[in-house]
Amino acid sequence: MKNTAIVLAGGLGKRLLPLTKTIPKPLLKVGKKTILEIIITHLEKNNFKKIIIAARYKSEKFNLIMPYLNKRFKNIEIKLSIEKKPLGTCGPIKLVEEELPEKFLLINGDILTNFNLKSNFIQFKKSQSKFLAFSKKIVTPFRFGKIVSRNNRILKIIEKPEYENEILSGIYLFDKEILKFIPKNKYYGIDQLINKLIDKKVHITKKTLDGYWLDIGEIQTYEKVK
Repeated sequence: MKNTAIVLAGGLGKRLLPLTKTIPKPLLKVGKKTILEIIITHLEKNNFKKIIIAARYKSEKFNLIMPYLNKRFKNIEIKLSIEKKPLGTCGPIKLVEEELPEKFLLINGDILTNFNLKSNFIQFKKSQSKFLAFSKKIVTPFRFGKIVSRNNRILKIIEKPEYENEILSGIYLFDKEILKFIPKNKYYGIDQLINKLIDKKVHITKKTLDGYWLDIGEIQTYEKVK
């Protein structure tokens, strides 16, 4: 079967209001292209031949853009799956389960990256892992000076320290076998799935992304990427 990717495009985009009041987040434009078009372009470059757009909020907007996408990306198959109710970040997968190959990719519809998905997908197919989460190390500045002390004696002041955290990047590789852990027609998040897989002692892994990555989830980051 074709290398397949699911693009999660059903979110309300509340943090991007008022921009998303009439337009779903993946259809906001960066330059002359929509975020969705940029994601699909990257997936096509990484040898994904079938893309399923999982939509819900303002789904009629996706219906309108489908003819353009199919004309723009002639060498890949693009399909639209519409949720009747909110299903979270994992629930939408169950709606298209019969169309999925043994291994596939899931990506949030607000992620911009230049990461090499092709080579990592090939490696995942050869591995024993049933699920791979790509992570990203994020450095967050702290806006206050930090006091280092002992017994009320100040030892050092660190001015506006930075804290590093490793987060989920919104890009995942799946073995179809684990779909049995996702309930049908219910809201189910990726965090719930990962905790379930850990509880069931399923072989899951993570890999840290290098290169460019940006989550366009807020007005500030959207304006920055534009």
